[in-house]
Amino acid sequence: MEDWAGLKQTNISGRSSARFAGCTRVRSTRKLRNDTTSRTESAQGRLLTDSQSLQKLGLDSSKPATWEDGLRSPGVESGEWEWWYADAHLQDGWFLQVAFCYMTEGDDPNTGLIDLNIAKDGKKLFDLHKRIGTLPSDIVVGKGHCDLQYRKSYFRSVNGLSEYHIFVDPDEMEGFGFDVVIKRTTPSYRPGSGRWDVDGRHFSWFVAVPGGHLTGEVTANGIKTKVEDNAYHDHNWGNVPMEKILDNWLWGRADVSELSIVSASVRFRQDCGGREVPLLFVVRGNEVLLDVSDDQLVCLEGVKIKGKPISSDCIYLVKSAGNNLAQVRFDGQQKMIASFPYPTTSQEWETRYTRYAGMVTINIADGDKQVHVSDHGSLEVMDFFGRRKA
Repeated sequence: MEDWAGLKQTNISGRSSARFAGCTRVRSTRKLRNDTTSRTESAQGRLLTDSQSLQKLGLDSSKPATWEDGLRSPGVESGEWEWWYADAHLQDGWFLQVAFCYMTEGDDPNTGLIDLNIAKDGKKLFDLHKRIGTLPSDIVVGKGHCDLQYRKSYFRSVNGLSEYHIFVDPDEMEGFGFDVVIKRTTPSYRPGSGRWDVDGRHFSWFVAVPGGHLTGEVTANGIKTKVEDNAYHDHNWGNVPMEKILDNWLWGRADVSELSIVSASVRFRQDCGGREVPLLFVVRGNEVLLDVSDDQLVCLEGVKIKGKPISSDCIYLVKSAGNNLAQVRFDGQQKMIASFPYPTTSQEWETRYTRYAGMVTINIADGDKQVHVSDHGSLEVMDFFGRRKA
């Protein structure tokens, strides 16, 4: 294992522990930047995992349902938002990422956006975030399952949580797009209820396809190319702008030697308790090797991004009662393939989204079984208070 002695130590559940993404709770050390919150400092953010919360939300703890990937936001309150996301690491060095988003702004109709990112051999070819139109004239969103129609583009389930068809119209996106089918190869994943909650204000997450197989074609500058390989799809929504309750997050995913890995470390604002909730999910086909969160893990961050309190390099450590040890490292390798300011309600702070195409290394010791593999993966950084606005 590499020398991580220089990595930042943070307080985890009242004890000193190394920061290890995905395996342990990490507390943000940043001073609270008072933005726009009317809540008291007694508000305590947490990931809802108790049976009462699951029952209230109509969720089965052991079996995710197709309706969970349909519309989840009522769309009647200003500040509500939702997106359906997919990415793929493909043969010949292609990387594809798309998100179909919508949000409610004031008294205006719900607005639809498509976020499209295409890279080749670690170099960004295209990165566009475009408003497509409004509900119901230009976009249609289904409730019972994933079914999004944004003018000619669509993102829809064709077989429950098992298969999806995504089409991004190149004519709408300056000559770039794709037409692909994703077939799930692993169980769907939801950590607890999937809801990070602060007194009813929430950020929610559902991973319909932790690992999948993609086939289809990508269009770049009007030229079509057949593509195939591994893919991922998840779904986020919330009832307040994210910066109202969250400080930042790290997220990563990879398909490495028949293993599908999903990791995240979600950090609440200090006035929402300042808690960090990390998680790690590792699956091989239908066999779940790791499903851990919160105090079961530690998140270590490596070299900081210049001028930022977070990094493009992190490692997740898991230590179980049975002395099993797992390590998962996401190394962005400074290969930035997307970076842009994200919409925010803050008048003072800029929100910055950054994505890296790097390497993922997994070490798992399970009795006499040893797993050590490495391959390409994605690391995403969302920093809601990255720098002051000019």
